[in-house]
Amino acid sequence: MATENKTGALLAPKAPNLPIAPSEYEARFHEQFTNILRLYFNQIDNFCQPFSSNTGGAFLRFPNGAFHQDGATTLTAGIANNSTTPIPVASTALFATSGHILIGDELIAYTGKTSTTFTGITRGVYGTTNVAHSGGDAVTEALGVASSSTAKAVPFDTTDAANQVFINTTDDTKIDIAVSGYYNIQFSAQLLNFTTSDDNVTFWYRHNTSDIAYSAGVATVPSKHGSTAGASIVSWNLVYPFTAGDNFQLYFASESGNTVCATYPAGVAPVHPVSPSVILTATFVSALYP
Repeated sequence: MATENKTGALLAPKAPNLPIAPSEYEARFHEQFTNILRLYFNQIDNFCQPFSSNTGGAFLRFPNGAFHQDGATTLTAGIANNSTTPIPVASTALFATSGHILIGDELIAYTGKTSTTFTGITRGVYGTTNVAHSGGDAVTEALGVASSSTAKAVPFDTTDAANQVFINTTDDTKIDIAVSGYYNIQFSAQLLNFTTSDDNVTFWYRHNTSDIAYSAGVATVPSKHGSTAGASIVSWNLVYPFTAGDNFQLYFASESGNTVCATYPAGVAPVHPVSPSVILTATFVSALYP
């Protein structure tokens, strides 16, 4: 059985300190020397076992990261359909300093926030209609572009797993790579379209702020049906080489400028937990080829 520490990590064998041989042959020294080597070789055997058995690499820890964007809170008081005063919520901790929120079927722009309010309010944006909302209603984050001719880098507010792959400490749209190698990077995004026309949305990756060639893909988001937004979820992956210290970003653009990536609040009918607007993973595949 392989030797583990308390965290379940595989412990590498450590070379022993061999005793100094006496000037003349002594059976006692020979026996001690043999026992030390026997113990060391046993440790090496145990260490190598996971690499040559059917344990599926259970002791191996490759670089990886998993992140998502899921700003979600609730109204602490109702708001009228034409109100542009600060919107009171339980917490704005997981929301960007400025951006958009979704309440029911209304998208609202804001330019600032306090710990419990959104400020600088513009109602009924991205093809939605401003309506009244009640205290306790769900408020979630929506990622939208400024116009059809601009793109947006997707920010991430939550780390689900991280080993040598991290959200940049000064720019939450950048994912930092600490170990060189090929990585499989993959995303999924929930898209909402509140307009009466289908929309094409494009996603792609950037490496150290430069577009990665051939990484873009286009998906069609259907128009709304009745008062319900057209919805689509898109995902694809890319295997790409990074060197230590590199970063990458996920970008998106909307042909109409109206489609948003939106977090779904927890549901009752059908029942489900909060559903993040965007999920991103990066998994180490291989060392860089020579």
